[in-house]
Amino acid sequence: MTAQQFLIGRWHFDPSSPLLRAGNEERRLEERAARTLELLCSRRGDVVSKQDLIASVWGGRSVSPNSVAVVISDLRRAIEDDPSAPAHILTVNKRGYRLAMPPEPASVPSALPRRVRHSMLAGAAAAGLCFVALAGVAHLRATTPVEVFAEPVVNDTGRRDLDAVSRALTPVVVDGAIRIGSPVTPGKPTGPATARRRIALRSRLILWNGAPELAITAIEVDTGKAVWSGFAAGPIEALARNTTQRLATLEVPLERESRSRSTSLSFL
Repeated sequence: MTAQQFLIGRWHFDPSSPLLRAGNEERRLEERAARTLELLCSRRGDVVSKQDLIASVWGGRSVSPNSVAVVISDLRRAIEDDPSAPAHILTVNKRGYRLAMPPEPASVPSALPRRVRHSMLAGAAAAGLCFVALAGVAHLRATTPVEVFAEPVVNDTGRRDLDAVSRALTPVVVDGAIRIGSPVTPGKPTGPATARRRIALRSRLILWNGAPELAITAIEVDTGKAVWSGFAAGPIEALARNTTQRLATLEVPLERESRSRSTSLSFL
């Protein structure tokens, strides 16, 4: 891949350094993280599978099941404003990862008089605000109750001495899930789909730089779509506290688009 600079949100990425720059701020990436980001940049907008990442970044060597996820987590911490709700490095369920395309700026012809251009921009902004407000009303009309299933924490470290840690974290995850105000059931979801929107909280104890870390993902049971993810870092004695703090940011959308949304917005 040729060395060039990429713009990701507010960050400029230089693979040859490898550095992230935003104004006077710099963040140096670990080699595997930099090579992963360079591959995502070179195929921006397309899904890059885990197999492609392993082949390119790890040279096709055998790696642990969570190696790619750990590097993606590291990148999100460096780039995203909120790593638990990534806007740039996206997970495509059961397929891989995708770097979001940069937004296209709205253009106003420069030949127009300044006063006209300002009027057009003001009108567009007002229309946009009206649409957002009305869309919010439409969402409220299509809300669906949510039921959360807090699955047992899985020890994915390969170390049996951490089994007790994963068991101790399971009730911590349950308590954190209760904070969102929806019914919470400990264990895996069972039975057919219901009128409620079912969300499964799946947590894995992993190792990052030799220290345990809890990776938590909220999955929509009936679609398999990941709607939230978060990481709670170690050391062991801090895991419970950090897990509680991370789950405090849990945002499971309580609103779901209905088929009648277009009817609700027809007056636009």
